[in-house]
Amino acid sequence: MQYSHHRQPGCTFLKEDVKKTYIINSNCIYNEGKYELRTVSNSQVIKMTAMRAKCLSFIIENAHLEIIERQKITTALWGSRSHYVNDANLTQILYLIRRDLKALGINDLFITIPRQGLKVNSDIAIIATDSETKGRKKQIVRQTIAALTTVFSVTLGSLMYLHIH
Repeated sequence: MQYSHHRQPGCTFLKEDVKKTYIINSNCIYNEGKYELRTVSNSQVIKMTAMRAKCLSFIIENAHLEIIERQKITTALWGSRSHYVNDANLTQILYLIRRDLKALGINDLFITIPRQGLKVNSDIAIIATDSETKGRKKQIVRQTIAALTTVFSVTLGSLMYLHIH
């Protein structure tokens, strides 16, 4: 996995073309590419806005930090316009992310540290699943099936030819 620094030392953000899927607390799946949260059983799916998904991704990717500073989150979300963004905008996005997670049984994924930022709850497991590996495995299975089908067809054809002659 390659990371690119997003103009902020100590913070990482995934390159835009690499989308990951995360399992949160063993019962919730967050898919960056689809902007959705869902239960492992697929019984409930929550579609997120691109901005909420980007914020959740940033929080997850920086969960290793002691505190994720509000200014770093704001810069990650709004870039150079972050200086003009009202603090209430970020507060609202964080509220909506919390609400979505709570609807799927995830309480307190992150807590607010007043006037500083966020701290991710280390008691909640976040596991990144490798979408690229899944895609590669599917490709290998397809190629194997194609090769076996070819071998089977040639063998069957040869047997039929020998049986006829």
